[in-house]
Amino acid sequence: MYVTDLTHFLDKSGAIGPVKGPARAMAQFNVDVVAHASDVTPKACPAPRCFKCKKGAIEAVRANDDAIVWRCPICGTEGRISNWQGSFWDLRGRPHAPG
Repeated sequence: MYVTDLTHFLDKSGAIGPVKGPARAMAQFNVDVVAHASDVTPKACPAPRCFKCKKGAIEAVRANDDAIVWRCPICGTEGRISNWQGSFWDLRGRPHAPG
């Protein structure tokens, strides 16, 4: 299980810190999971593909402690993301677009 504190991937301004390489790819995956799991609008962000197998769209939910728990139904890779609240990818407060 991948246990992630989202703030470890962000710079002081709140943007993704790593510029390139595996750290950047992992940071991008995590923020995509946060956007997907926190978007409750009718046209929610699509689920990102698993960073490991690249095949399965991950399943993500908010846990009782408000962490985001995700899992790939294809390869079984799973993770938990904490400290995502208030980040640029926290879409809970986003206004609903007209349908």
